[in-house]
Order: sequence, then C-alpha cells, then structure tokens
Amino acid sequence: MGGVLRITPLDGQPWDVAVGAPNWWRTPVPTEIAFISDGHGFVVDVVTHEVRVDVPGVIRITEDERHDLVLLIEDGVMTAVGPHGIRWRSDLAIGDLKVRAIDARGIRCSGFLTQSDVYRGIPTLFIVEPNHGTLVRVE
Repeated sequence: MGGVLRITPLDGQPWDVAVGAPNWWRTPVPTEIAFISDGHGFVVDVVTHEVRVDVPGVIRITEDERHDLVLLIEDGVMTAVGPHGIRWRSDLAIGDLKVRAIDARGIRCSGFLTQSDVYRGIPTLFIVEPNHGTLVRVE
C-alpha cells in the first residue's frame, strides 16, 4: 500500500515522491505525514501537498503519540514537530541518537554523549523532556 505524492515546496519546483506503507509516519495533524527522502526529514500536508517541515540529515523518524509529536532524528540532533510546526530542536548527543521508548517519564533515548562513549562503543541511556527537548536524566 502506498502512493506517489507531488510535493510543492514554497521556494522550489514541484517533485514527486513514492511513499510506501513502511516508509511514512503519522503526525499530530491528520492531513500530514512524515517521511525521509534524499537525507531530509519532511512533514508534508497530503491534501495541499505543501512541505510544512524540511530538516536535512534525518536518518530516523519516530511517532510520539503520547506527547502529540513526531520526532525527526539526525545522528545527534532531535527535532520535535507538533500540530503547529517545530516545537523544539535539541542537540542531544555526538552520535548514534536513537529513541528507545516513550513513557510517562519522557522520551527515553540512547546515544554517544561523550568521546569515551564512542571509544567504548557503548551508548548512554538518557531521558528527554518532551515539552522543551531538554536532557533531564542520564540512566
């Protein structure tokens, strides 16, 4: 299941993107989806075909229904998109940033926080506060 969307950016030429069932994520806005294309994380309105958010370097996307967000994840930076656009953007790690779980405590992540983490190859577990994107606790 999927389809082809014609996307019309505000400052560029329209382009088509093929979006398959495993390659897109829901957002807090029912008419918008998120997907990764050419190394960019996009949030696009499927009715108007407008690009609402374009974040370069995105390698993962995670839905956060608990906090009404979609999370666009780069190697060390997370951008949270809510119903009214980008809510926050936080530089959280120096690499390998991943969302592990989302619960009442916040957005539970892992990533390399220090060069020591990188050398050991062992990411640190931490919690991100979902309203402001601040790292609130290292586990």
